Amino acid sequence: MKKLKSLVLNTLLFLHCLLAFMLLFESSVIIPFWIQPLGRMHPLILHFPVAFIALLFVLNLFKKQLDVASFEKINLFLLFLTSLSTTAATIMGLLLSLEETSTDLMALHKWIGVSISFMVYSLVLFYQYKTYFKTVLLFSFTSVIFAGHYGAGLTHGTNFITEPLMANSTPVETENGAIYKVFIQPILDKKCTSCHNDQKLKGNLNLSSLEAISEGGKNGPLWIAHQPEKSNFIKRIQLPLEHKKHMSPKGKPQLTANEIELLKTWIQQGINDTISYNHLKEGDSLKTIISKKWLQKKTTKKIYPFSFADQEIIDELNSPFRSIKQKSPTSPGIDVAIYGRSTFQTNSLTELSKIKEQIVSLNLSKLPIYKEELAFVSGLKNLEKLQLNGTDIKTNDLEVLTACTELNSLSLSNTQVDFSLLSTLEKLPKLRQLYVWNTAMNSDEIALLQKKLPNTTITEGFVQDVKNELILTPPVLLSKGNIISTGDSIHIGHKLAGVDIHYSLDKSNPTKESPLLTKKIVLDLQGKKNKSIKTIAFKEGWKPSKVETFTFFSRGFVPSNLEVSYEGILGEYVGNAATILIDDFVLNKSKIDVSKYWAGFKERPLIAIAEFKDNTSKIKEVSISCGYNSYRIKKLKLKTYPLKEAQLWTSTDKTNWKLESKKNFRNTKPIKTENISFKLKPKNVRYYKIVIQASKGHTFYVNQLFFR
Repeated sequence: MKKLKSLVLNTLLFLHCLLAFMLLFESSVIIPFWIQPLGRMHPLILHFPVAFIALLFVLNLFKKQLDVASFEKINLFLLFLTSLSTTAATIMGLLLSLEETSTDLMALHKWIGVSISFMVYSLVLFYQYKTYFKTVLLFSFTSVIFAGHYGAGLTHGTNFITEPLMANSTPVETENGAIYKVFIQPILDKKCTSCHNDQKLKGNLNLSSLEAISEGGKNGPLWIAHQPEKSNFIKRIQLPLEHKKHMSPKGKPQLTANEIELLKTWIQQGINDTISYNHLKEGDSLKTIISKKWLQKKTTKKIYPFSFADQEIIDELNSPFRSIKQKSPTSPGIDVAIYGRSTFQTNSLTELSKIKEQIVSLNLSKLPIYKEELAFVSGLKNLEKLQLNGTDIKTNDLEVLTACTELNSLSLSNTQVDFSLLSTLEKLPKLRQLYVWNTAMNSDEIALLQKKLPNTTITEGFVQDVKNELILTPPVLLSKGNIISTGDSIHIGHKLAGVDIHYSLDKSNPTKESPLLTKKIVLDLQGKKNKSIKTIAFKEGWKPSKVETFTFFSRGFVPSNLEVSYEGILGEYVGNAATILIDDFVLNKSKIDVSKYWAGFKERPLIAIAEFKDNTSKIKEVSISCGYNSYRIKKLKLKTYPLKEAQLWTSTDKTNWKLESKKNFRNTKPIKTENISFKLKPKNVRYYKIVIQASKGHTFYVNQLFFR
């Protein structure tokens, strides 16, 4: 026994000297390939010291249950096993760490492991000091818990334990949220970030954020826009499972065929990180994949047997007093609400016959509804929700609603219906919600009604939130665009008849005493680049609208032709930059959104060539309206400016180009929108070339090109 004890003590001394040496000269240590498998055994061996320390801790808790001699022998033997296995696991872990890039989490895990090894060794050396032994053993046991937690973070990711809770507690807006955030990033989080995160950088690659992904890894960029087959990410996941470079590694969760198809299509269409499902055109391949293979899995929306209504019909039926909205891009059901008692006519309802099959919700609150109107409602065979609060209906009028066999919610608050309504309600098999606040029924009758309709929840405290006066919508621009020349007429109006629009041309908000705006007025720009007009709408019986500001820009010189080398990206992934840059329309608001008014550029630069046949000698300035996704910049704490540089070139023959001006943006603070302006001396040239390049990982948007 003494020889074995001596051997163990000498072995522990040697191993800890080796461990100290490796730590001291860690930066200079080079691990031969034939020793690397020893380091990779760290995940296998580390479970032994964890179990031994736990057993040692439990043994000392129940020390009094054993006789002294037996306890001492078991305790010492277990202590030797614990110290040997802990030191071995620590050395193996240190060998493994030398293969990878060090991170804060790895360093924390490493130093806690080293501390545990030396603490357990000190227990061997000072075994006879019982008070010291108990204190250090408790501290060692606690440290094992933290070391295990941080080690699991390196293997599975720091949020591995809480990920299911976070996924269920934070709802994701699948249709309006960015496709990257809703669909792409969750795939990476589930299948990739356990090995490629802030704290574990295999291959120097971090997939935990957009900013990190844009940096790429030791093998270059993760993906190449429009070229999935040339992207490292797609190449690796399509390698045979047995291949050493296949990702995810064998034994890890693999990407499914649907996930690979989605990723390849997203890369093919430009790796746009801001576009949402709702921005995609019908028939777009990415939208089709998401709709068929992803949205159906993520949503519990009811599937209706009828087809979608024509969007042109929906747009035609919409008005300031009639709201018609499709429930979602993936549902053909339509919600309808009609407002304004004074403007309501029976045809406000009957005109809906074009979409009566799709109407599933109808709000007629506070309207003059009688038998004739309810007869039309009874023809809505798919109606699920009906609101008649504050109407003039009588109990007998509602008998026709028995034809609405899908009706599950009925609101009758603030009406004169009475208990005889029961005979009608009993014929509505799917009725589950009934609102009868402030009706002719008393509490006893409502209680009896509830007894007769056990499957229906009856609410008698509903307060209808409908105001006597509705707020007018703001005025709208009826002219084609907001880029004009001095003397051009502008047309600002309102969709509702009988509305007076007042305006102001200074910075003050208009009132009812401000000048009245006729349908068309001539706006004098007074030699300025732009001029704003503030408007407000008034109508008797309505509350005034919010103030709406329209900004009009000086047109300047218009090129006879505009060419772009790359059209950019939109919600439809075709930016139509050649059209957008000279479409005579600039957004009044600075909010950047991927829409038909912006063309986006990321990896590929904007190169636009404008051709002029006349007036080129008078051009003194070339400017372009640009925008950035400032929310993304702020969220990701991106320090680089979205733009790298902008250039203006001129030529007389489109062959020999001269650089007129160049702007660098690296140290500029990002803002939402701005005009990039090039000043130049007037000259007789025919062609102007504008080149703008985004910084790495950024997207910028262009809206309008001016020559003045």
